[in-house]
Amino acid sequence: MKSNSVYKEAAKVSAIIFILGVIEFILFTVFMGFRLDILIGVLYGCAFTSLNFFYLAFCVKKAVEKDEKAAKAYMSSTYTARILLLGVMLFIAAKVQFIYFWAAVIPIVFQRIAATVVPIIERRREKA
Repeated sequence: MKSNSVYKEAAKVSAIIFILGVIEFILFTVFMGFRLDILIGVLYGCAFTSLNFFYLAFCVKKAVEKDEKAAKAYMSSTYTARILLLGVMLFIAAKVQFIYFWAAVIPIVFQRIAATVVPIIERRREKA
């Protein structure tokens, strides 16, 4: 496995996250009209979700270098750190007036969707 392949996959997932963010923003604009706080919320949520995924990729890369027991402990501790960062992100989104809360929260789900879609796209490219 190449050393940068984890980050290449994270970049693909991030691209899908931001594409879904554009779709989210378009839908919000259609139903609620253009609002700057929605745009900032979408960008904030997508940026956090993307950075969270890159952090996960970094942690996985580091865990692979450790023995099994140390890797499990390391991944457990980084999971806790990522959840705490998520809590801080949600707190900031709820308290800052120029961030529309729901526009910032929805991209959190995009990480799971993007991580599912990327392998499907890769398989279709290999078949073509």
